[in-house]
This record gives sequence, structure tokens and C-alpha cells, in this order.
Amino acid sequence: MYKKGLVKLLNVFIFLAILFLLYMILYPSYKKIQRENEVADVKTNMYTLRTAVENFAAFNEGKYPLRFSEFKQYVDSGTLPMNPYTSMVMTDDEVIDYIYRDPIGFEDDTPDGVNSKFEDDPGVIYYSIYRSPGDSTYVIHYSFVGINEEGKPISYLDPGQKRHIFILHD
Repeated sequence: MYKKGLVKLLNVFIFLAILFLLYMILYPSYKKIQRENEVADVKTNMYTLRTAVENFAAFNEGKYPLRFSEFKQYVDSGTLPMNPYTSMVMTDDEVIDYIYRDPIGFEDDTPDGVNSKFEDDPGVIYYSIYRSPGDSTYVIHYSFVGINEEGKPISYLDPGQKRHIFILHD
């Protein structure tokens, strides 16, 4: 009788040990996939905003907007996408306007360039423009830079293992 109880107890411990081992093996992979999905959702939000900018331009004689408030109505009837880090609809404060001083800043994807300096809450997206030097109401270039869970711009490694900032630009 005593041995049967001990065997049952050992079976429970073995079962719990196997569960714990599976947890230790699978949980890090799950968290990595979850982080990658959050970054992919921010990128999707950037593409959604880019589509809204292009729609704005299509209805405004090819002119790009100076600030987010001008093209907000073109984002799914004014409804912003979900911020994957807060699981709430993005607010107007989560799309930040920025003006480049450098004419090539909109495409600078280097890890120490102008776009790498952006820092904010996770899920925030920078709408950055370069205005014409002669006409400050005319936008020549625009770009979007998304912020990851660490508060830094989303980056990636190219096949040569060189780091780049993920930028959507015209």
C-alpha cells in the first residue's frame, strides 16, 4: 500500500517535471514570436498611414500633407489602427510630426543617422517630412519610422549582417 502511494507521487512529480521542461523549452520561443508579431503590427500600422498619405495626395493635386492632422481622415474613415503594445486604438499623440532639416534624412536608415535618434513609447509612429526650401507649405519627401518595445526605432539586419532602421518613405 505504501509503495503504491509512493509510485503515484513519483508519477505526479515526473509529470510536473515534464510540464516544467516543456515550459522552459517553449516559452522563450513563444515570447520571441510575440515580440516579432508586435513589430509586424507596427509595420502594418505604418503601411496603413502611408496609404492614407497617398490618398490625401490623390485628392489634393499630388501635394503631401504637412502634418498628421491633415491626413487623419483618410485613415480608415478617421479611425486609427490598434497599438499592439497597448492593445488600444492609437491616439493622435501616437503619430508624431517631425520636420527634416537634411534633404536626405527621409531615407537615412543608418544606425547612427537622424532616424535612429527617435525615441518614444512602444508603438508610436513618426510622420516625418522634408519641405521645399523655397515653399515651406510644399512637402517634397515623407517617411514613417515606427518605435519598438524598447522605445527605439524598429531595425533589422540585412543579409550581410548590417543593421538598418526600418523606414517607409516616398
